[in-house]
Amino acid sequence: MTKEYALIVNTRDCFGCNTCEVACKQEHNLPVGPRWIRVYPDGPREIEGKSQMRYAVTHCMHCSQPRCMDACPVDAISKREDGIVLISEELCTGCKECIEACPLGVMQFNEEKKVAQKCDLCVDRIERGLKPACVNACPGYCIYFGDINEVTERIGKQKLLVWYKGITI
Repeated sequence: MTKEYALIVNTRDCFGCNTCEVACKQEHNLPVGPRWIRVYPDGPREIEGKSQMRYAVTHCMHCSQPRCMDACPVDAISKREDGIVLISEELCTGCKECIEACPLGVMQFNEEKKVAQKCDLCVDRIERGLKPACVNACPGYCIYFGDINEVTERIGKQKLLVWYKGITI
């Protein structure tokens, strides 16, 4: 059985340093503007009787049934056996159907290349046995990456604040 990967952020421990954003931009040589992982302030708000600041972290969740893939009229989006959802820049026509279909709003359009782009879980790093750049860079150690069963078991033992809109991942 093939390992299926997942990347999940424990927003309870995130302190909003944006290091994951910087690491991703450096790893993928992204220009000013696009961010494949984003950190947003979410608060302050009352949690467990205390005023606390939290951060929402958004990125491609590599859904089990990717709506972006279903929406692509030219099959430029594929899902590998290991769960990684990729966009072929060679096949992408820039129609933006995938961007509109993404329920998390994490797909982006590269105006220069005229193609859709998103987090690819640093697939090149994974193929070399490394973790995604954001995972290695996080000083709060709140980004979990690995086999989806191991990651969900590990985070299931913690109280995570989950930012989903009923998406199947």
